[in-house]
Amino acid sequence: MMRQVCYVCGFELGEPLEPNVPGVHTTHGVCRKCLDGCMAGSGQGMDEFLDSLLAPVIVVDGDVRVLTANTLAQKLVSKNMQEMGGKLAGEVFECTHSHQPGGCGHTLHCRSCMIRNSVAKTFQTGKPCIRMPACQDLDTFEGPRTVRFLITTEKVGGAVLLRIDDLQTNIPAVA
Repeated sequence: MMRQVCYVCGFELGEPLEPNVPGVHTTHGVCRKCLDGCMAGSGQGMDEFLDSLLAPVIVVDGDVRVLTANTLAQKLVSKNMQEMGGKLAGEVFECTHSHQPGGCGHTLHCRSCMIRNSVAKTFQTGKPCIRMPACQDLDTFEGPRTVRFLITTEKVGGAVLLRIDDLQTNIPAVA
């Protein structure tokens, strides 16, 4: 018979293996209670993980407020984390509608904002939105521009990862 025992606390991990084999042997594993302690300090940090991704990714809360972003996303919007952190996505992207009365999330245009709607759906249901076509009217140094791109949202814990793909810029905004 082979007993399965947690090597940290000695907890029995399940029914003995090979019950028809004579004698008692012990094998070791780790119980759920001890696993966190054994794994602490291993793995990579959030910033390192986000920077390993090959697309711009912004981590937002359920109200589309920026929690953190990878280096590619910071370069995309020409802002660092001090400038992005705690702001709504429309403010970070310089959406023209975020400057209207009520601000980002509170204008007529915001009701159809694919970024806002996809993040909200993913945050509420846990279901990802994959490669959704989105566009934003942006204030740029060249004047108003419409930017088209694809977004993907995925819920991780209490946050949503917003990935930006296939960016098409320099399209004059529709008046």
